[in-house]
Amino acid sequence: MNTSVPSWVGKVEEVNAMGFNRIARSTADPLLLYIGAPWCPPCKTMEPAFATAAEAMGTKARFLKVNAATDPQLLDSLKVAAVPMLLMYDEQGQEVGRLLGSLSAPRIARSSSRRSPKRRSAMAVRAKRSAWRCVASSPNPSPS
Repeated sequence: MNTSVPSWVGKVEEVNAMGFNRIARSTADPLLLYIGAPWCPPCKTMEPAFATAAEAMGTKARFLKVNAATDPQLLDSLKVAAVPMLLMYDEQGQEVGRLLGSLSAPRIARSSSRRSPKRRSAMAVRAKRSAWRCVASSPNPSPS
């Protein structure tokens, strides 16, 4: 039984666009991508919280950090217009969520765990039901 722990566990890896793309294509782990900038006050608040969440979550997700000031092309390709931004990817490399603004470590961990595949499917069913109720109860439903 191989019990070796990957080198990224409990750490934030600072990557550039090429590093992010390589990791996103090759990993089977959920990814949390923090995009911040050194000139951004909310980013300075979120950065230590992101590191704390990385330590707390261990092997549950891989934590990556990109400097928005040095990788504008990556921001364009990810359609990120403001920082700090947290992008979440599932095991298949699909984006499953994004949050804008400074977040605490507990909020990062909660948001990440809410996007697990099992939880996402249950949330999708509830969202469809809610959408149906909103349309069904609307006084002037729009034609479909």
